[in-house]
Amino acid sequence: MLLCSFTLALSACGLLKPYEAELGQGNSVKSDQLEQIEIGLTKEQVAFILGTPMLSGLDPEHRWIYTTFSEDNGYASLVIEFADGLVSNINTSDNLIVE
Repeated sequence: MLLCSFTLALSACGLLKPYEAELGQGNSVKSDQLEQIEIGLTKEQVAFILGTPMLSGLDPEHRWIYTTFSEDNGYASLVIEFADGLVSNINTSDNLIVE
């Protein structure tokens, strides 16, 4: 009886796992946020809408990189480029250009 209890207790340990919270890294851009981004916005406006960029590339003053996700396409990168502190170009890794 003791052996059966011990075996049952050990097998239950594999079923009981502690809760592990999913930790998202960086900011994932949603479609409603993406629709708000347009040419001519300031860096402050972009940061207010999208949050801090996940990456900045080699030139953080002129290029910010975010992660996007859609059910249809999966994950993609949103690249926002700045000239004179204003958004000058917006595109994603799946070649979707926002006008």
